[in-house]
Amino acid sequence: PSPARAHDGTVGGIPLARPDKPVTLPTFQKPIESGLKPESGGSFYIFNYDEYVDPKLMDAFGQKYGVKVVLNAFNDIDEAITKLASGTVQADVTELTNNRITQAVAGKLLQPINHDYIPNLKANVWPSLQSPYYDQGSQYTVPYTVYSTGLGWRSDLVSEDIAKMDNPWSILWHAEKYKGYVGILSDSREAMVLPMLYRGKYDVNSEDPAVYEAALADLMALIPICNPKITSTGYQTLPDGNSYLHHIWSGQMLAAAMYNAPQGFDTHKLQYWAAPRGKVPVQNDVWAVTAQAKKPVLAHLWLDFLLDNDNAYHNFVDYNGYQPPITSITADRLIAEKLIPDTLHAALAGPDDFGPGTLQEGQLTPAGQKLVQEAYAKFSSGA
Repeated sequence: PSPARAHDGTVGGIPLARPDKPVTLPTFQKPIESGLKPESGGSFYIFNYDEYVDPKLMDAFGQKYGVKVVLNAFNDIDEAITKLASGTVQADVTELTNNRITQAVAGKLLQPINHDYIPNLKANVWPSLQSPYYDQGSQYTVPYTVYSTGLGWRSDLVSEDIAKMDNPWSILWHAEKYKGYVGILSDSREAMVLPMLYRGKYDVNSEDPAVYEAALADLMALIPICNPKITSTGYQTLPDGNSYLHHIWSGQMLAAAMYNAPQGFDTHKLQYWAAPRGKVPVQNDVWAVTAQAKKPVLAHLWLDFLLDNDNAYHNFVDYNGYQPPITSITADRLIAEKLIPDTLHAALAGPDDFGPGTLQEGQLTPAGQKLVQEAYAKFSSGA
C-alpha cells in the first residue's frame, strides 16, 4: 500500500500518531491542581520491567517522601496494558513504550499530568522530546530512555565487517557459520519489522496482511540458516560469548559494555551498527501517571525525579544502560569518561535522532496489532 494507507484508522477514535503527523491526545479529566502536598506513608507502586530502574533510586525516592517504593513488574508491554486495563495490578505510575500511549489513553488507563510538578521536563530534556509526536504538549507522558534497533556483534567471533556491507541486515540470512549463536529480539513488533528493513521496505506501520505474510516467510527462512534464539538477553550473551551476532537494541549494547562484560574483557570487541536516520527504527520509553493512582502528587514527583540530571545519569551508567534524553548526557562525554568504547558510538543517540523524518514503529489499530502478534506467534513457535 502507499505510505498514506498506514495513517488510516484510529484507536478508540484517536488518530494514529506518526513523526510527520503528530497528535494531541484527548483528555477525559483535568490534571491534579497545582500546589498540593505529596502524599506520605504506606506504599508507592511503580509498574515497570524488572531491572529497568535502579533500586538505589527507588530507595532514595522512598526516603525523601516517607513511603515504601514497591515495584510491580511486567514482562512486556502487551502484559502491562492488559493488567492496567483489567485493574489486576496496583500502580501509581507506569512505564510504557511510546507506540502504546494512544491505546492506554483511549482505554482511560492514564491521567493527564500537571507540568508544575515536573520542572525537569523543560529544564533538562532534549527539545525534540518535550512535545513529542505521539503526545503533543506532553499531556500524559515524560520520556525515560531512547534507543535504536540495529545489529550487535563480536568482532573477534564474526569475520565480516557488517557495518561496511551493502545491506548489513542481510548478514542474518547468510549466518550459516554462526548457527546457534544468533539472536533475534523477543519483541513481536521488532521481529516483524526486521525482515521489512532487510527488504528495504520502510513502511513499518503498514497494516497490509501481505506485508506480514512476506515478513513471516523471511523470518522462518532464518531457522534452517542460523537457528536463531528469540531473546532479549544480548546484553549478557554477547559479552560472555554465548552469542556472536544479535538483532538488538542500542541500550543493550551499552549495558553490555558498561557492566555485563566479564573482568578483563576488551569491550572494543563489541560492535554495533544502526542504519542512517530515517532508515533506523528509533523508539523511546516513557513514564505516565495511572488513572487509578492512589498517590497522584507523588506520581508526578516520581516523573520529575527520574528527569533530574544526576538521577538520570546514574540510573543509566550504574544500572540500566539505556540512554536518557537528557541534554547534559552526551556521546562525547560518555566516551571521554571511558564509560563506553568508541566502537559503540553508533549506539548513542542525540536530539536530532528524534522528531519529524525519523522511522518509528508507531501505534497500530487493533487489527494491525493482531496481525503482528499472530505472525510473531508463528515464528516464535517455529523457532
